[in-house]
Amino acid sequence: MEREEMLISLKKKLSPKRYVHSIGVEYTAACMAFIYGEDVQRARLAGLLHDNAKCLSNEDKLKKAIKHGLPINPCEQENPDLLHGKLGAYYARKKFGVTDEEILSSITYHTTGKPDMTLLEKIIFVADYIEPNRRMISELSEIRKEAMTDLDKCVVHILRHTLEYLALKGVPIDDMTEKTYDFYTK
Repeated sequence: MEREEMLISLKKKLSPKRYVHSIGVEYTAACMAFIYGEDVQRARLAGLLHDNAKCLSNEDKLKKAIKHGLPINPCEQENPDLLHGKLGAYYARKKFGVTDEEILSSITYHTTGKPDMTLLEKIIFVADYIEPNRRMISELSEIRKEAMTDLDKCVVHILRHTLEYLALKGVPIDDMTEKTYDFYTK
């Protein structure tokens, strides 16, 4: 599917804010790909499509994940919004024609990360967090600078920040986020 067709489809599926965010992640991922020597077109595609299932209701995310046979862990069962990465990868393949397994994995793990991420997976994980349309949160300026100079340090910073934020809010933390943090801090 051509980019213009993808944009039309995404504009129908996503809220205006989420659509702008997706364009921002596409742009940020492309910039990071230039810096780190990743394929720019692959980074753009993964960035553009990373949230394609985000605007489904939580009930629909759970129903569709079950319908499509996607694995659901207890944290995702309790908080179905976390399924948008897995569903997004499924739709990237089925509706947008993406066959590149690394792009699909980048979409799957863009929220939680995963141990031993590839360069592309790290870029999408970070680009989602730092893109220009994100509301300012504590340490974001520092995280954005790290994203352009030390990708692994940036990944750890984002994971630590995420774990602290979720603990403070008292919401369940996906095991994969903790496993990823443990992997990159050891």
